[in-house]
Amino acid sequence: MAEKGAPLLMPTLVVLAYRDETSAAAAGEQVQRLVRHLRIEPDTVAVVRRDRDGRFHLTTNHQPVAGELSWGIGWMLVFALLFAPPPDRQADAGLDALLELVAAGGLDGRVQAEIRERLGPGTSALFLALDGEEQTDRLVDVLGPYGGQALRTTMSADRLAALQEALHGAAEALALSGGRDPARGSG
Repeated sequence: MAEKGAPLLMPTLVVLAYRDETSAAAAGEQVQRLVRHLRIEPDTVAVVRRDRDGRFHLTTNHQPVAGELSWGIGWMLVFALLFAPPPDRQADAGLDALLELVAAGGLDGRVQAEIRERLGPGTSALFLALDGEEQTDRLVDVLGPYGGQALRTTMSADRLAALQEALHGAAEALALSGGRDPARGSG
């Protein structure tokens, strides 16, 4: 947890992949019970379950956070990058620039491929955005009894700051427009 005004830490994205559909949810519940002890924010935890038919089910815990990166929104971008192939994303939705920031921030093509490979039908994964190696090691130790195959990648603090700026700018513009896009040609 970074203090207000403190330099942005380079968070570590930890993905714990499980060979069944329920272990990630159980591990995620354990993390939620221990958030104060582990000194992590509840919204830095997400669970993905892929059912036997190949459909993804996402569970996030998010809250509005003024002036900080909201992991609720961040997770949606991470999951769009990982699981929505480019033809399914609308180019005019304005997501491409944000998704590029997420990819450049630590989810390059190699990491994306590795996560996709681990999340076949009938599996699940616990996603955690953690501040530093000490917090990461402690959490992986706590979750040891749940098993799972761990993947870690360090995310770029600069890219996350750019993503935060882009998201807050988009949120301010949306708030000013009353949540509506201006009609084309209306200036």
